[in-house]
Amino acid sequence: MSDGEDDFWSFSGRPTAERRQSEPMTGLAAEIAGRFKELFYAYDNRRSADNRSAQETLGPSEIGTPCDRRIAFQLLGVPAVNPGGDGWAAFVGTCGHKGLAEMFEWANHGTGRYATEQALMLPSALVPKGTADLLDRTLCMLDDHKFLGNSSLSKLRFDGPSRTYRVQLHCYAYAAVLAGERVEHVALIAWPREAATLKGLYVWTEPYQESIAVEALARVDRIAAQIRDTDHHGVNGELKIAAGFPTADDCGWCPWHSKTKGGCRGHEISSTR
Repeated sequence: MSDGEDDFWSFSGRPTAERRQSEPMTGLAAEIAGRFKELFYAYDNRRSADNRSAQETLGPSEIGTPCDRRIAFQLLGVPAVNPGGDGWAAFVGTCGHKGLAEMFEWANHGTGRYATEQALMLPSALVPKGTADLLDRTLCMLDDHKFLGNSSLSKLRFDGPSRTYRVQLHCYAYAAVLAGERVEHVALIAWPREAATLKGLYVWTEPYQESIAVEALARVDRIAAQIRDTDHHGVNGELKIAAGFPTADDCGWCPWHSKTKGGCRGHEISSTR
């Protein structure tokens, strides 16, 4: 047997796992898989106060998008056409956040150094609140946890965080300061989601800048004012208004970007003008 054949076959005489085809689920196994998926979808789309994915107001994690049209869609209440996957990655992230909150509460030892999952209020009727992952009162730092795959971690290392992430961080810090906390820095804590160890844990920091949060909230107000000053009736009218706002290149997970229909919902109107 050649060296290549040795790699292909195991000592038992069967093809190795890398070369064998997986067996499809059938019978009871397939039925259980289907039921568990349905249960997860129902749970993930439940309407409750503890389900962030079901929130109806804008949050700090959304207003940093470079796309004005995306914010307009949400302010107008235009129905989404792309739910952005089945919600599993977000669910895993939520479970990770809960685990980290327990870890930092354990690390407190009664000192109050860490504040976890802190509910914060913003001075905006359109972006009224948010939940900060972690406040380190010793370092005077507001931290946000992200569970990132390998490609996202690599992009963060080389390019730094996106505008969306930066705005989110500074909005949380702004709200914390208004609540009486002292914040001097913000930090993005990137936990390696696909790795078996924490060797790839990456932290990005910068000084807290109130102006980033203030400008982001003011931008939402400006978009809302433009919407109020324009007559619209029904979904088609809302789409016409949204189509008047500029887009950006963060369409990948946008709820109003339809891959089956060839792009942004605003194009359904703008392409026929």
